[in-house]
Amino acid sequence: MRVRISLLLLVPLALIVSIDKAGAASLEGTWSGSGVANPKDGKREKLRCRITYRRQTEKVYSVAAACATTSVKFRQTGKLLKVSPTRYIGDFYNPEYDVSGRVRVIVRGSAQTVTFNSARGNGRVTLSKR
Repeated sequence: MRVRISLLLLVPLALIVSIDKAGAASLEGTWSGSGVANPKDGKREKLRCRITYRRQTEKVYSVAAACATTSVKFRQTGKLLKVSPTRYIGDFYNPEYDVSGRVRVIVRGSAQTVTFNSARGNGRVTLSKR
C-alpha cells in the first residue's frame, strides 16, 4: 500500500518534469508566420517571418530570422534566455540596417508570439512550428 501511495505522489512530479522538458525542447527548430511592424518613421506594415532557434545551453538559444514586408526583406540574429518554461527574452541585431533591440517570445504549444522593440520601431508576429 505504501508503495502505491509513493508512486501516486511521484506521478505529478514526473509530469511536471516532462512538461518542463517539452517546453524547453519546443522552442528549438524553425517557425514561420506573420504580424505587423510599426516603424517610428513610417506607417504600419504587414510582416512575414521565418525564425530558426538553436539551443546552445540549457537556457540559451541562438536566433536567426528572415523577414519581409511589402517594401523590404531583412535578416537578423540574436540570443534568447529562457526565463520560464514558456517565456524567453533576449536581444537581436540587424547588421544591414544597424538596428538592435529587445525581443520577447511566449510559446504556447505549437504556436508562439514574438514581440520586438528597438529605437526605430516595434512589432509583433505570431508563428507556428514548421
